[in-house]
Amino acid sequence: MTTWIDASGNTGGIGDGQRTVSAEQLAGALALLGSIDPVCADVLTRLNLRVYPGEPGDRTAYVVLDVHGVSIGVKRRADGLYLHADTTETDDRLIAFEINGYGETDHPTNPYHPAP
Repeated sequence: MTTWIDASGNTGGIGDGQRTVSAEQLAGALALLGSIDPVCADVLTRLNLRVYPGEPGDRTAYVVLDVHGVSIGVKRRADGLYLHADTTETDDRLIAFEINGYGETDHPTNPYHPAP
């Protein structure tokens, strides 16, 4: 069984109530269900999952997935979906983003220094 780690004590007050599942815990929990494809197992060993309680007015908790050096956060707000991508730990200058299969839209990671 996967156990939650309360990481709020080591965040300097940021992210109070944060819960974390490490890559090892997630891979271990999934392994209990049966064999895992090697490609999936490779990704799972590099994945980190964090969950923060929702803020007043939110419909869901804020879930952050760290993978491939990028953090993707998502939560349901009362008025719609909030999606956050953090690429500060990469040298990416551009994110190709697609919503509901309507085609990719390029978005610079720093609008003050657009991608070439």
